[in-house]
Amino acid sequence: MRIALLQLNARLGDPEGNGRGVEAAYAQAVAAGAGLVLAPELAIPGYLLEDRLWEPGMRRRIEAESHRLAALSGAVPLVFGTATPAPSGRLWNELWWCEGGALRHCVHKRVLPSYDVFDEHRYFEPDPAPQPLVGFQGQRIGLSICEDLWADPQLGNSPVAYGVDPIADLAAAGATLILNASASPGALGSWLPAGRSAPWAIPPKDVQRRRLLPGLARKHGVPIAYASRVGAESWLLFDGGSGLALPDGRWQGCEPFHEGPHLVDTGAPGEIWRIIEDGPWLHRALVAGLRDNLAKQGLEALVLGLSGGLDSAVAAALAVEALGPDRVLGVALPTRFSSAGSLALAEQQARHLGMGFFTLEAEAPFAGFVASLEKALPGRAFGLTDENLQSRSRGSLLMALTSEPAVQQRLGTGRVAVLNTGNKSEAATGYFTLYGDGIGAFAPLGDCLKARVYDLARELGEAVPPGVIERPPTAELRPGQTDESSLLPYAQLDAILGAAIEAQRPEEGLADDLALLLEGEALAQARASLPRVLGLLRHTEFKRRQLPFAFKISPRAFGAGRRIPLTAV
Repeated sequence: MRIALLQLNARLGDPEGNGRGVEAAYAQAVAAGAGLVLAPELAIPGYLLEDRLWEPGMRRRIEAESHRLAALSGAVPLVFGTATPAPSGRLWNELWWCEGGALRHCVHKRVLPSYDVFDEHRYFEPDPAPQPLVGFQGQRIGLSICEDLWADPQLGNSPVAYGVDPIADLAAAGATLILNASASPGALGSWLPAGRSAPWAIPPKDVQRRRLLPGLARKHGVPIAYASRVGAESWLLFDGGSGLALPDGRWQGCEPFHEGPHLVDTGAPGEIWRIIEDGPWLHRALVAGLRDNLAKQGLEALVLGLSGGLDSAVAAALAVEALGPDRVLGVALPTRFSSAGSLALAEQQARHLGMGFFTLEAEAPFAGFVASLEKALPGRAFGLTDENLQSRSRGSLLMALTSEPAVQQRLGTGRVAVLNTGNKSEAATGYFTLYGDGIGAFAPLGDCLKARVYDLARELGEAVPPGVIERPPTAELRPGQTDESSLLPYAQLDAILGAAIEAQRPEEGLADDLALLLEGEALAQARASLPRVLGLLRHTEFKRRQLPFAFKISPRAFGAGRRIPLTAV
């Protein structure tokens, strides 16, 4: 059977627009010879509409659009995800099998994830009963939704033991083909230094899918077709990963991040799964996240501080790729401690990328702040307050540019936002200034440890000047200041953070875990710094709560995926 898997990019709260997208992809798939068309989970409302799902008007629109789609189905079945009210007042997360102009079958999601970024029990009712099979063209087809796949106690990677296994139930009922509609965010695994491995490391989502889907097909002796969405919704990056797993363990896969119908065939041979490398995945994911968030939030241009440093250089290159150079403006914001070399690198990159660039002196507002403090506090000494005031002076000027008519005219739009350029290593340790370099609409690098930012910079090639990569990281807030002298060499810091945050290793065993990641003096230095780093992580939660959201690219991102109370001991 030829099956079209629809990797679609839904828009939250736009059931009519999403329905038109399904309709167009369905027509395209039928014209290409598909015998069955499968769209993603919650294709009509989008995943996940959160508390807007409580709105009666939204519920009516979702149901009306679902029935409109059902009415236009033909002899080729159209299977898509939607939601309708359950008796409890919550909703059913369900799949509709539409054929011949009508809804023929409906099944409910049985397993609802409530871990990491997922909170489905807030909105949906789980269905405890095994779902019936659908007869079609001599096949007995089982329908399932996303987490239903991950409940297998041997193959699933869920941290929750569900006590039910929907795929096993479908296979036991005699399914000859299983369909799964998903909305599964992609992610890299927990960070490890190059060439290192650890038994506790969390693998990338792509590796987890490789283990799960062909493993289930082989275990139950039944093909499994998997259709998952693409695109970005705030911090979540959906890479698709759709495909057909065959009982011999082989795979017919779809191009990640690529929107549209992909044809697979249960009668055609598969191939060995090709693992997506970290670098290309991360690059594509962040560009998609920028492009989608701007479009879906109604923003059209970006302003960012371009300092000649690594983070701002990588963020600028990604922004230009996502938006084009005419819609990105880099701004140098020097104070008395800024070096000529930094300004030259920033200008060099802007010129190479073709983006807008100019210098806006931050010394005057900084000096004004200092003068006010000295008048009220005679004899005060230069210190951390002054470093933060420089950052806040820069942040205020950047924010001012978003509403400045001359800047809007230059960028060709009044819908301008500041792009945050911070990384996860800084966020974890609180090494940023609230209302200074902590501003912005969103943070594309905010879930990337510094090591991953370096990897991105090298992958971006000429878009990031070599001098940016080679120079010691510094915010230039005092003479001779470098990030690593203030914190810890990033190789050691990221080893600690990768294990503690992304792999969720317990604190009491971290010193032993580090022996798998570092050696010699670096290991000794990291172990000696553990109490300080963990203390910074614990006591700067209040600062992270005020950061722009970061695009989630790791197993554990700050924000919805890591919920730490501010008042905990």
